[in-house]
Amino acid sequence: MAHGDTRPGPDAPPGADAVTGTGAEPDRPRAAAAPDRSRARTRRAARLPDATDEVIISALSEDARTGITEIAALANVSRATAYNRIKRLTDDGIIRGYSVIADHARMGLGVTALVLISGSQPDWRANREVLSSYPEVEYCWYVVGSADIVLLVRVADTDQLRDLILTRLQSLPGVTATQTLTVIDEVVHRPVVRPAED
Repeated sequence: MAHGDTRPGPDAPPGADAVTGTGAEPDRPRAAAAPDRSRARTRRAARLPDATDEVIISALSEDARTGITEIAALANVSRATAYNRIKRLTDDGIIRGYSVIADHARMGLGVTALVLISGSQPDWRANREVLSSYPEVEYCWYVVGSADIVLLVRVADTDQLRDLILTRLQSLPGVTATQTLTVIDEVVHRPVVRPAED
């Protein structure tokens, strides 16, 4: 995993796995097969993260390379528990992956814009693959409101932005109008948004 230290610690159970920190269960007689209706439940319902999970998520969101020993210390749990918590958060789809936060301006992409697209709904399914293929598009949302699609795009300059909008976006099937909002300052960028406290 991208958070670093993957060796089972001294507090991990005997035979601990290098990723999950859990030991292999000894052989024992197996119970009779469950009814078919229980097999339909392919995935248990995910529960909301608790305070310990929040600490782990916060540590990984700040630096995905944080080692398991440091995460366990921050969360005040054993290494084995930290391993199991991360595995459960991943299995439940709460942690979807680990990524790099890039400085796009230093990469030569100095212009950031939101592009609002309006048009006929039947064409949007066909346009999904096209929009996904544009390397300038960082995010693409289908929305309800005055527009149908919102794109977050990053380009080197206004010439590239003009070409993207006039040459490619406005020529997509069903597009009737576009509106462009150029970003002048990125104030807040949170990798993880947490529920507000009451």
